[in-house]
Amino acid sequence: MKIKYLILFLAAPMLGKSQIRDNAGANGTEGAVSGFFETYNPVNYPAGAAGWWHLLDVRHTNINNNYAMQFSGSFYDQNLYFRKTDNSGSRPWLRVITEEAGIVRIPKLTIVNPGSSINAGNIGMTTGDFIIQANTGGRFADKGAQLEFAIPADQNGDNLWGQGRILTVAGSADNHNAIGKMIIGTRRMFNKIGTGPEWYYGDDLVIDGVGNIGVGTLLPKEKLSVNGKIRAHEIQVEASNWPDFVFEQKYPLMPLHELESYISKNGHLPQTPSAKEIDANGLSLGEMVKLQQQKIEELSLYIIKQEKRLNDQELRASQQLKLNEKLFDNILSLKKEIKKRR
Repeated sequence: MKIKYLILFLAAPMLGKSQIRDNAGANGTEGAVSGFFETYNPVNYPAGAAGWWHLLDVRHTNINNNYAMQFSGSFYDQNLYFRKTDNSGSRPWLRVITEEAGIVRIPKLTIVNPGSSINAGNIGMTTGDFIIQANTGGRFADKGAQLEFAIPADQNGDNLWGQGRILTVAGSADNHNAIGKMIIGTRRMFNKIGTGPEWYYGDDLVIDGVGNIGVGTLLPKEKLSVNGKIRAHEIQVEASNWPDFVFEQKYPLMPLHELESYISKNGHLPQTPSAKEIDANGLSLGEMVKLQQQKIEELSLYIIKQEKRLNDQELRASQQLKLNEKLFDNILSLKKEIKKRR
């Protein structure tokens, strides 16, 4: 509302018929004067200006300079632009923040604390800042997107990065430019790529371009890659084809002598990965639990078979003992009968 009053106040002495003026950057010596103007061929208007545009120009009284305060806007939308020429007709235009139906529209926003700098490498963040940087491309001042919470630099000047940042970038082939990643960092680290005095974000949490999430790693290889320990009260792993098939009648249980031969030759159980494979590829928790369950069920079958064999042996031994006792009794009876006959 204050801007509207300001415009009316400044323009009041010049109210009247609109004039034609194509070049918003013209100097006073080129005939530029204060007033309301329109154009169909805008020159030195906001980037991308074409077709019919308005211009409000409030100029310095000395026609030999190019000091002016200007407002401009297209005939066809509600966007409004402002600039001060500062003796140069090519000064950039600033888009005025507008509100519509309670919504404030900010197409691009960069908030930088005085004394800070955002340069080509995003180096030199040495004071307390809250920064929103939104562009396209790689992780540079004119590329990528960044939301940062930084704290004041260390007294020795080492803390160039502060302690908190969120970056979404496309980047280059270098890891510190993080191709297609979103990085949530809480610390600054020394440049791993080169030997120069550069600092970059800590790779605390990374989401890459295909949705893989990395914790403590810049290059997640799975949907969740963690470079460190995980602590949890419980982990539930979804699994299919649970190895209850081991208990089916036709399951080919390997004979123990073949199992012994396999272990002697390979140094691990059948169907299970070797130590070398685990070192190279890691351990699949879900598959390993299934394999271990399969081996437990196979072991149960081995135990049951051994139990049956032991029971059979005990039964036979018991029967043989009874037979032996009966034979012994018969022998004793026979001896007694022979002795009587003598």
